[in-house]
Amino acid sequence: MRNYMLYLLVAASLILSGCSTATMGQAIDDGIPFNVKEILHKEKVKNGVIILYLTEQNDGQNEVEAMAAAYLKGSDKEGWENEGHNHWEHYENEYMTVYSDAFYDYDKEGNLENRLPIIFGEIQSGDIKKVEVAGKEEKFEEAAIIKKENKRYYFKMGDFHTARGLSAEGKEIIKKKN
Repeated sequence: MRNYMLYLLVAASLILSGCSTATMGQAIDDGIPFNVKEILHKEKVKNGVIILYLTEQNDGQNEVEAMAAAYLKGSDKEGWENEGHNHWEHYENEYMTVYSDAFYDYDKEGNLENRLPIIFGEIQSGDIKKVEVAGKEEKFEEAAIIKKENKRYYFKMGDFHTARGLSAEGKEIIKKKN
């Protein structure tokens, strides 16, 4: 009887190990259809995480470094899955880029559980020391500045469509709508 129980435990552990869940790294590597050059930022949200990353893509003429965001649903315990929506953005600007996006999280019956709007971009001008973002009411809020090596980026969750770069003295350098 003891040997039978031991075999049963070994078989159960082998079956369970075959049903392992995807790590966040696996979800990024296998779920995102672009080469993820570098993860810039991870923002914890309800039921998952928003990642901001860089990818190298061909714009039809040249290889360009482009920014993208993805929504990974899950947890370390339950496993991770890329929920999309898998596209990248790129345009040139001497001061800063502005991208806004929204991710939609649905339950198994197709009901909307979460709407996850974001605004992000790269800061190219060294004169910009602070970035503020605004929505329809034009009430500006400060965005997080992300520093990676010798580059700077910004990120903020919420329904924002306008970003402005400010000098150290608070003077507006540029204001862009997306």
